[in-house]
Amino acid sequence: MKPGTSLLRAVALVCTSLALTACGGAMTPEEAAAEEALALATSEAELGSCGTWSGWTNTGASSCGATTSCGFYWVCEPFAKEGDPESLVGGGGIEGAAPSCPIGETARRYNYLGRFNQQSSYRVCFNEAGTYTHTEYQYQNIFNTCSC
Repeated sequence: MKPGTSLLRAVALVCTSLALTACGGAMTPEEAAAEEALALATSEAELGSCGTWSGWTNTGASSCGATTSCGFYWVCEPFAKEGDPESLVGGGGIEGAAPSCPIGETARRYNYLGRFNQQSSYRVCFNEAGTYTHTEYQYQNIFNTCSC
């Protein structure tokens, strides 16, 4: 049994008894056990928990990858699907549409590269007794600038 569990169990039993007296009805042993388990789990969850997440800060790491934020360009490549030039792109006629490619090739769109900064956030976790147990981290990549 965890430290403090017997105290929480006693508090749950007293609260359950008070609730029965106030409502004027008796619970079956199964209902009382379920009510006790719920109260105990709720109390333990409140004691053993993690704090709120910190703000996001740059880790110093960065990465480079294709992104729609930096625009795109076209490359003529061999057909993608059994010689069908329309398998990758539709008919042209508008700005930004695929270019006309030589016979046997079709246009394929590629995004320009951009730099992303890695950011992290953390929160500190404690057990039911309030003792530090571990720190949790989460990461995200935030777009920074075009080109790498």
